[in-house]
Amino acid sequence: MMPHDDLAAILLVGGRSSRMGRPKPWLDLDGRPLLARMVDGVRRWTADVVLVAAAGQALPGLAGRAARVVHDVWPDQGPLPALALGLAAARAPWALVLGCDAPLVRGAVVDRLLAERAPGCDAVVPEWDGRLQPLVALYRTTLAPAIAELARAGERRLHVALVGRPGVRRLPAEMLRPLDPEGESFRPVNTPEEFAAAAARWRARRKRPG
Repeated sequence: MMPHDDLAAILLVGGRSSRMGRPKPWLDLDGRPLLARMVDGVRRWTADVVLVAAAGQALPGLAGRAARVVHDVWPDQGPLPALALGLAAARAPWALVLGCDAPLVRGAVVDRLLAERAPGCDAVVPEWDGRLQPLVALYRTTLAPAIAELARAGERRLHVALVGRPGVRRLPAEMLRPLDPEGESFRPVNTPEEFAAAAARWRARRKRPG
């Protein structure tokens, strides 16, 4: 697959990892840090990868050589200001936004998001389990100022930047279920047990042909 010239990828890596007990970007996934695996995965769609990290956060060096790093100026304020920062740093009109803790995002789901872009559309956001999934989504990078303004006003809930906005294209679960029946794309890993299960599924998926 050729990368998309009009697409960047933004990985949000500055979470506290409190339930995991250790920094998620450094988790070992089959001999490489989880963040490095995530960077490898998104580079199938774009060569412009932006990592939004916390101030002073140490990241695996291998991933750093394959991506640009920007540091969150609003520490411990959640993903909304981090999203604004990443969108402002992207070099393309669209950005694929993911958390760094979602190794099971399916390529077919991302391809469907990309196919749903249209004139007048500012974001393409899946729905799963009755909720928007803003960390497996596409955004126009021109949204950066509006999202930054929400953050400066004290808003921390990412879905607030999307609800009611006319340019947001929602993809219902029924549209995505044939591509990801169990919704693995929308399951971040938050505990050691969840990571172990996801790593096992990730390895099994890599062994399957195609």
